[in-house]
Amino acid sequence: MRQVSAAALIVSLAALGASGAQAADLLFLKNSPASKFNAADFKLMRANVDKALAGPPEGPALAWKNDKSGASGTVTPDGVDTAAPACRKLRIANAYQQMKDEGVYTFCRGNTGQWKLK
Repeated sequence: MRQVSAAALIVSLAALGASGAQAADLLFLKNSPASKFNAADFKLMRANVDKALAGPPEGPALAWKNDKSGASGTVTPDGVDTAAPACRKLRIANAYQQMKDEGVYTFCRGNTGQWKLK
């Protein structure tokens, strides 16, 4: 497991509406499972990211799977960032067929109530 997961980072940024410039900086992630995801896969992933951020800071894994594409993953609430109490950690794992990737990411709630990847 790497601390910065390629697939999870792409999915997280897509889920949070990253700008084109931010997305362009992620081209090196082209061999990750998320590089194979279609719009339906990202929609399923985003639903679990949103659900995890809306729920308790720690909890069970929220799984998703798209039988049509072969993509799947989990989002697990992994606690509060002790250095920033308005921030939550999510463990995000993604797979596409035999490709797998996982990482832990910190999301912070801004003044507007929107969650942003830290």
